[in-house]
Amino acid sequence: MHIQIIVGSIREGRKAKTVGDWAYQFSAKRENFSVELIDLKDWDLPMFDFSKPPIMGDYENPLQQQWADKIAQGDGYLFISPEYNHGYTPVLKNALDYIYGEWGHKPASFITYGGAGGARGIEQLRLVLIELNMVPLRESLHISNLWNKFKNGFFEGDKSDVKQLNKVLEAILWWGNALKEARKTL
Repeated sequence: MHIQIIVGSIREGRKAKTVGDWAYQFSAKRENFSVELIDLKDWDLPMFDFSKPPIMGDYENPLQQQWADKIAQGDGYLFISPEYNHGYTPVLKNALDYIYGEWGHKPASFITYGGAGGARGIEQLRLVLIELNMVPLRESLHISNLWNKFKNGFFEGDKSDVKQLNKVLEAILWWGNALKEARKTL
C-alpha cells in the first residue's frame, strides 16, 4: 500500500509544506505502508486549458501524462490544504482537474487548518473527489491553533493531532487495501 501526501498550497510563506513534512515524517515510521510527499510547488502545473477533457484518459500534454503516472502510483491520498475564503486552494483544484482515471476508486483524507479548522474547504473538496470516483473519508485532521505549533520554523503537532493523524492513516490503510482488492475486479 502506497500513500501519497499531497501538499496543496504553493504561496509564499505557506505553512502547508511544514505540516506536510511533519505528516510525512510521522507516517514514514509506520511499517504497514509506504509514503511519499508530493509538493504541488514542485510540479508547476499551468492552469488546465487542454482541448480534451481528462475523463477521456487521452492526455495530450507530456506534463499531464507525467502527473497521471505519478498519481497512478498511489493507493490512497492525504491532502494538506489550508482553507482559502471558505474553500480549498486553487492549485489543488487545478491538480485534481488535470487527470481523471488515476484518482478513481481510491481513498482520500485531509489535514487542514484555517477558519473553522478548515472544515468548509474540505466540505467542498469532498464533493469534487466524489466526482473523480474517489472515496473521501470521514476521518480527517483539522489543526487548531496552528500558529502556536511552530517551533524553530517546524510544525509540531500536539498529542491530539498525533492521535487524529493515526486515525486518519488507519482509515486510509483500511480503505486503501479494500479498494485495491476491489479494483482488481473492475
